[in-house]
Order: sequence, then C-alpha cells, then structure tokens
Amino acid sequence: MSRRDMYHEQVKAALIQEGWKVTHDPLIFKSEPELSTDLGAERPIAAQRGQEKIAVEVKSFLQMSQVSELEKAMGQYELYRWLLQDNEPDRELYLAVPTHAYEGIFSKPVGKMVMAKLRMKLIVYSVSGEGELQWIQTQ
Repeated sequence: MSRRDMYHEQVKAALIQEGWKVTHDPLIFKSEPELSTDLGAERPIAAQRGQEKIAVEVKSFLQMSQVSELEKAMGQYELYRWLLQDNEPDRELYLAVPTHAYEGIFSKPVGKMVMAKLRMKLIVYSVSGEGELQWIQTQ
C-alpha cells in the first residue's frame, strides 16, 4: 500500500464539498503487484446518464524539483490510466495537484505539452483547503 500524500485529506474534503461521494479510499486495481490510486469517487449527473465516476491520484509536489515530481506523476498517471481502462473503463482518472504545482510547472510549456500528450486531466487544489477545485482538461 502506498503512502498517502500530504494533502490527501484536503482533496477528499474538497471533493465531498463539491457533491462527490468518495467510494474508495484507496481505489485498488486488480493488478500484480497491487496498485491503487488515492481515491475513487462518484457523483450523480443527469438522470439519463447515471453516475459520473472518477479516480484521483493526489500529488503534493513538495520536492525542490518540480520537473522530477512531474516525471514521477507522468509515469503514475499513465500506468493508472491503463489499469483503469482494463478494470473500470467508465471511470476517468484525474491527477490532483496543488496550486503551486499548477502555476509552477503545469502552466509552463513543458507542463502543457505533457498534459496534451497524455491527455491528462487535472484537479487543482489549494493547500489551505480554501476555495473551489479547478478542473482542467486538455482537448
């Protein structure tokens, strides 16, 4: 079992505040070795569409090099996305990153390139737990 990131509880609380029901903490994949994302959540959407399901990998970006953190996050994001495609194809993967990481690396050209190439979806959160989550997707 992986260690939780520092801001795991802030992200979980913010999701609940936005109407999500946290269904898994962690969301464990059927894999060998056993892997998991930090959270699984569902939210009712228009009655005809049923439930919107997400998996969330929380990253704190606390190391000195945001590039190194980005490289690690890229690998996890891609691996978990592949596992979701096999295990729960109706669930979308999001990488939750703090505002300082979004502004520091993801809004820079290299971060934008990574998001576009990996079709990465982000949830940007405040480390203070204040404010709404920002949901960012590349086209």
